[in-house]
Amino acid sequence: MSHDERVTQPDQPDAADTTDSAGSGRPTSPQAIEENSPGQASQPEQTDESDTGSSQEDRRRRRLRRAVAAGTFVLVVVLIAAVFLVPVNAVIEAPGPTWNVLDNGSSSDQDVLKVSGTETYPTEGALRMTTVSVSGCPGYPVTTADLIAAWFSADKRIVDRNEVCPQDQSAEQVEETGKAQMTASQDSAVIAALVETGKAGAMHLTVTEVTEQQTSTEIQAGDVLETITPQGGQTTTLASFSQLRELMTTIPEGTRVTLGVRRGDQKASAALTTIAPQEGTTGSLLGLSLKISVDSPVEATFGLSDVGGPSAGMMFALGVVDEITPGSLTGGKDISGTGTIDMTGQVGPIGGIQQKMAGARESGSTFFLAPASNCNEVTGHEPKGMQVFAVNTLHEAVAATEAIASGNTSGLATCSAQ
Repeated sequence: MSHDERVTQPDQPDAADTTDSAGSGRPTSPQAIEENSPGQASQPEQTDESDTGSSQEDRRRRRLRRAVAAGTFVLVVVLIAAVFLVPVNAVIEAPGPTWNVLDNGSSSDQDVLKVSGTETYPTEGALRMTTVSVSGCPGYPVTTADLIAAWFSADKRIVDRNEVCPQDQSAEQVEETGKAQMTASQDSAVIAALVETGKAGAMHLTVTEVTEQQTSTEIQAGDVLETITPQGGQTTTLASFSQLRELMTTIPEGTRVTLGVRRGDQKASAALTTIAPQEGTTGSLLGLSLKISVDSPVEATFGLSDVGGPSAGMMFALGVVDEITPGSLTGGKDISGTGTIDMTGQVGPIGGIQQKMAGARESGSTFFLAPASNCNEVTGHEPKGMQVFAVNTLHEAVAATEAIASGNTSGLATCSAQ
């Protein structure tokens, strides 16, 4: 009830006709009592309890909404931070830099390949070894944000970390493994190039390790293999690793063989039983790790100290071939490539070939030599404006390079024709 409201008594008769209730006959005036008139007690103010309850409920709801909004904001901030800061267990492969193995330091601060011990010849053009830039290994973490960006990039690939750098290996171990693979590929490249150019002398097969699968105690590290005689068979004098490898495809697993070896200055014999070959191959294995060397005054050194892995072997071999043979192998063309190589000149598959082709195109190459065993990953992913040719051996790679130099590539194998 508001303070301005007045309370009016029930209707009364006119003053002249009115008497008090006691019948005294005295007239009385109508009573008109103002609620807040002096001498009268004020009526208590009335409050609407439903309005008060509603107001309290609104306040509670507003506080709840503010708390929910604050919590949501904090959660969003945490999630964003996790996306950009928290490492994830994956590896991203991206196009890496390329190096021209014919570069003698004139266009970079590294003399990539230097050959000595024989006459060398001027080179021109480029034979580029290609690389993959890897993120996600120890010391180079990736986040969810990186994975999202890689997912939408045509030139990047997300792979399981264990395929590239196993989790049980430290950053130092991964680096050491990569450097060891690079050194081995360089050694193989030099020998393959010497064999290809006819500049290799006698080949020596030296035992470096007896594998766990081989139980013979007669063979020793340091022994140089000279002959092999299968039980009941003929003796073969070993002149090359390729000869030994071909022979082993004809000897069944579990065959007893006698090896004629040179042990220091003495000749000796060592017997062993051949073990199972690798899956998908025939014959058997000796169960020995061998170091292959050739008699040659030619030496090659490589100036890349911060690159690891075996995949540059074929391009190293091509570079050595170009250095020690007359004329320009490339004809001035810019040619990139990749592939492992063994001492017999066999070219093997590598990882990240799509990223390597992209890196080669960015470097200006319009020709690319790829291992034939990688063709399933090449077909349909060739960079625009680049011709990709498939090779199985160093000999095929040399022939392909010469064809590119001449401008007549019609007879070269491509991955689409494999």
